[in-house]
Amino acid sequence: MTRWHSLAASTIAVIATLVGATTAGAGAPEPSDDSARELAERFAPIVMIKQQEQTCDPDGEPYAPAAVDIVLDNPEIALRQVGGGNPTVQRGPGATDLFELGDGFFLDFPGSSLEPGCTYQRDFDKYTESYPPTVYAHVVQQPDVPDRVFVQYWIYWYYNDWNNKHESDWEGITVVFDAGSIDEALRSEPLAVGYSQHEGGERADWDDDKLGREGDRPVVYSSAGSHASYFQDAIYLGRGASEGFGCDDTTGPSERVDPAVVLVPDAVDDPDDPLAWVSYRGRWGERQNGAFNGPTGPAVKDRWLEPAPWFDDLRPSSVVIPAGNTSANEVIDVFCEVVEWGSGQLITFAVSPLRLILSALVVFFALRFLVRRTEWNPVPATPIVRRRRAGQILRTAMVVFRRAPAIYILFGLVYIPAAIVTGLLAAVLLLVPGVSALVALAQGASGTSLVLAAFVGSIANVAAFVIVNAIVAEYLDGPERGFDAAFAALRTTFDRRRALLGAFVRSFAIVFVLLVSFVGIPWGIRQLVRYQFVAQAVAYDDLDGRAALDRSSSLVTGRWLHTALVVALLNGAVALLSLVAGLLILLLATGLPLWAFSAIVSLVSAFTVPIAAIAMTLLYGDAIAEAQHDSDDVSAPDPATVS
Repeated sequence: MTRWHSLAASTIAVIATLVGATTAGAGAPEPSDDSARELAERFAPIVMIKQQEQTCDPDGEPYAPAAVDIVLDNPEIALRQVGGGNPTVQRGPGATDLFELGDGFFLDFPGSSLEPGCTYQRDFDKYTESYPPTVYAHVVQQPDVPDRVFVQYWIYWYYNDWNNKHESDWEGITVVFDAGSIDEALRSEPLAVGYSQHEGGERADWDDDKLGREGDRPVVYSSAGSHASYFQDAIYLGRGASEGFGCDDTTGPSERVDPAVVLVPDAVDDPDDPLAWVSYRGRWGERQNGAFNGPTGPAVKDRWLEPAPWFDDLRPSSVVIPAGNTSANEVIDVFCEVVEWGSGQLITFAVSPLRLILSALVVFFALRFLVRRTEWNPVPATPIVRRRRAGQILRTAMVVFRRAPAIYILFGLVYIPAAIVTGLLAAVLLLVPGVSALVALAQGASGTSLVLAAFVGSIANVAAFVIVNAIVAEYLDGPERGFDAAFAALRTTFDRRRALLGAFVRSFAIVFVLLVSFVGIPWGIRQLVRYQFVAQAVAYDDLDGRAALDRSSSLVTGRWLHTALVVALLNGAVALLSLVAGLLILLLATGLPLWAFSAIVSLVSAFTVPIAAIAMTLLYGDAIAEAQHDSDDVSAPDPATVS
């Protein structure tokens, strides 16, 4: 009997060990677990989505957190299998039909994922009429991290309308507790939260100021189109897979969404379970190449059962693009637009390769035609007053800069205090009672502060450009070269500050008033070109403010189109140099803080703006030469000739 008792005891011990191991290895409790449900509902997120002004408004968010039921048992949705022609297996598949299907299957919605138009929004509005906004909660206790409880909230979006367009999108957040059990988590407050963003995300402590909460419920700002989750409403910069490649916009006005919570288990082994779709390992959207492919579901992700490594890899912060009209912001704006444009070209190539190739050929031959319309042979920089073609002006400006780069960079450093002045002016303006009241009154319209920042920034940038033009014109007009002559040019320009300020204020005010009046836009553009030479008129001809405007206007008369096109060419070329340099810095130095990036971009301007100033001075000399009927070495250019 003793031997049988011993054997029975051993058997019971083994069974107990196996049961214990099974229990420890389990992740979240089943949905019937009241404690898990209570925990999930208490900390369920509030989702803020960017409002649309009207249906199909591309600047707003057309979708909301949805129940996957909208695509299940839906006769307009097809289940297809990867293979020759990707044949349709079934229309209107339900959760049972998706049970344990592998990665060789995908759902296909009505419409083309690469050319969405308004199809997806209209369908979404139709499908969600009977379903409330929903999030799916999954409570996880990772076996090798016994002192943590993770509550994952998975958000399903019907369509991802961002740079990587695709059907369906899964995003969400994770709330972490310093607890050894669900009951213990219920008696405590969270330790931290993590918000998913593209292939990575961002974390925050529960008491972090950046985390907005309504009681125990985190507030999530969903980026329009991409659905990346953020802590605040702003525009965010992404330069890699973990933070996305492009710009995410969570700015308001926003619509508050309070989704229902559905608790989801680790796994479902019953095909008749309403949550049988959890075991589906195929794609939740149309099959495409690369980033345009439909996503897999939550249970396919590594963090479904092992959330700790994912959470530990989250960033402590995201890069916020500040409001304003600085050089750095211009580079970032171009980066956002270039990424979006590049994504569009990839889509165009996927849909219609011939159309993209033909468009590229048209652009190539147009540029070739423009380049061949001018002369590029070098001509002397002095005397300033002589005829030069546009190509000669641009090439000569580069030659002059290369001969004494340090001197011209010294002149270009005016842009750095201009950037500082921009911030100071914005701060001072906000202290003015009338301006601060206007901003406070329009606080609901988030664009007010942006307009103010853009206005102040444009004044500082244009003023800096005018000053650099005056200094360069003074230097080139002098008989000497070198640093002594450079400092003399700086002193002379400072002595003429009243005349320069008067010319700048008058010209800026006239052009600004005409442009903002709407009806005066044509005259504003006309005067903008006519006043291009005010800095040179002050420096070269020693004129005061009003006389400088008259002199510039008279020189442009009869060659307005030529001046406009050449100025556009010169500024475009220099701006392109600055943008390329800025984009390279932005892409290569991904860990660089935004303030440091702004400082470097200002330094880049110190390299490039003087080139434009040299070219503008040479163009001024060309205008004088034409006015004096001095043909010199080059025949007069046709005013209608671009180059």
